[in-house]
Amino acid sequence: MKKYILDLTITQLKNILKTKVSQEYVFSQILDWIYVKKVISFKDFTNISKKLKEKLDEIFILRTLKIIKKEQSKIDGTTRYIFQTSDKKYFFAVLLSSKEKNSICISSQIGCPVMCSFCSSGKVKYIRNLTKGEILEQILQIENDTKKRISRVLFMGMGEPTLNINNVTLVLNSLLSNKEFGIGKKHITLSSVGNVPVIKKLADSRFGVRIALSLHATDEKQRRKLIPNNFGFSINDILDAGKYYLKKTNSRLTIEYILVKDINDSIASAHKLARLLKHHELINSNMQVNLIPFNFINNTQFKTSKSESIQKFKNMLKLNKIIVNIRQAKGIDIKAACGQLGY
Repeated sequence: MKKYILDLTITQLKNILKTKVSQEYVFSQILDWIYVKKVISFKDFTNISKKLKEKLDEIFILRTLKIIKKEQSKIDGTTRYIFQTSDKKYFFAVLLSSKEKNSICISSQIGCPVMCSFCSSGKVKYIRNLTKGEILEQILQIENDTKKRISRVLFMGMGEPTLNINNVTLVLNSLLSNKEFGIGKKHITLSSVGNVPVIKKLADSRFGVRIALSLHATDEKQRRKLIPNNFGFSINDILDAGKYYLKKTNSRLTIEYILVKDINDSIASAHKLARLLKHHELINSNMQVNLIPFNFINNTQFKTSKSESIQKFKNMLKLNKIIVNIRQAKGIDIKAACGQLGY
């Protein structure tokens, strides 16, 4: 059976090819075709010998995903992709383009075991983890499709990245490697609902990418309502992990907070969030809060907070010297906004 070349690390690929590629520059050319030129056929490796190209084609497969649907927002140009895997499963990625940068929101799992009640992905039954190659191929496929270079990667699509940490770690190595994607650590954000041991492990690994913690609540009862499967870690545990991550990496931390009408959007909740962040020594220039107005999904009784409530919540945080942004929904007309990635 052919090996999926994107699933392999550079070391693994080199070991497989050591009897066939003796010159280092030829191996570098192969990497260049795969990750820089992003070709989809070994036949297009034009500076490689015909014999070697045939051998590569015998051993490896370059692509396994298919784009089966693509929708572009008429409001803001956001593009939602539906991918099909080789075993006929489906998942999503979203391209967020602007004049300054092209960001991609990628998936790490098919379905999501966390089952957040405000999220359409959480209503999709978990099937399996995506492989290293399947995660990376989302970027390559969209770059090929749009002829645009991806400059920012967000692990905020379908799935909980920390539950697929072995593959996600391999992906981070590839994204940061100058021989592969060459994307800077400041331009990579990994989101988690609060898998504390893995967040600390990432801190110790010193990748230094940005972390976004999906907190969404100021007390445990609120949080269980919004995130039924929360790994059993308390809000204090999660904020401690965020503090540890900042201390170890000197990176940036984002606290994500979805605003749901009459559940967690009161002034009292805003005040309590400020107290929590102060208690955990997280009010500083390396931490910001992203307020996310709830985006409509099917089969839920949740409602979006009123604009007045959202602004009051923001103002309360600002009064406490917290850096705070209200995240504007992108691709809401094609169900590509935060929480809307589902079937």
